[in-house]
Amino acid sequence: MALAGDLSEFALTDLIQLVQLSKKTGGVHIRGQRSGQVFEGWIYFRDGKIIGATMPGRQPLDALYTFFTLSSGPFRFYDDRRLDKPTITLSNEVIIMEGVARQDAWAAISQHLPSLSTVPRLVLNPATGSSEINLEPDEWRVLTMVDGKNTIAQIAQRSGLGELRACEIMVRLLQNGLIEMREPSPREALAPEFERIAAGYVGAGASALLEEAYRLAGVPDPSRATGEQIYAVVDHFERGVARLLDAARAREAAGQLRARAGELLQ
Repeated sequence: MALAGDLSEFALTDLIQLVQLSKKTGGVHIRGQRSGQVFEGWIYFRDGKIIGATMPGRQPLDALYTFFTLSSGPFRFYDDRRLDKPTITLSNEVIIMEGVARQDAWAAISQHLPSLSTVPRLVLNPATGSSEINLEPDEWRVLTMVDGKNTIAQIAQRSGLGELRACEIMVRLLQNGLIEMREPSPREALAPEFERIAAGYVGAGASALLEEAYRLAGVPDPSRATGEQIYAVVDHFERGVARLLDAARAREAAGQLRARAGELLQ
């Protein structure tokens, strides 16, 4: 019988423990959701032990812990999926303990930040009374990136603090009345989503390649682009990635962008 199900009915911790007990080798493909966002990738096992994880835009350990925060979505184990070189060396027990902690932290964050595509903006006259505003360096770093245009996801990625830490800071800023939230339109969400996906394939060079693709497609403002223009951007991006990597990898990246564009533009 195939090992498959949905995270809403079969928790990731139970899945990991089942694979460990059966000492399976292979990969679990997961396409899950958190606060309306879709995350897709793989967790790799060797003899029941986790040895790696992949997700566009994330390092192996960050990808693995992100899977713990997903509330629903299908998963399936494949015996023929292999990872040649391990990228994670922690024990399953340590991973589960940290993963559950991340899960609890995200549950608390989600009460205040229901979507990472939300755009925070500064409160012009915060009601701080006579008290001074005392912020830690990391909090100042996040606050200076709040410009009414960057989404929470963009700020988290560009801050270098990691998604969890940046979002925890955002919640504190929100609770202290220093920022407020604005939900972007689907087209406004396109650019940050493209950047997140592209970063998973070309790393730090994603922004430059996307900016060049926007320029070649004649798109000065992605939030006002037509569907035809957006797909032209993807075509130019694919050609740019092909020059840096290879055609197969470029097609895979472009396919992810086209799929996300289709979801947001429908």
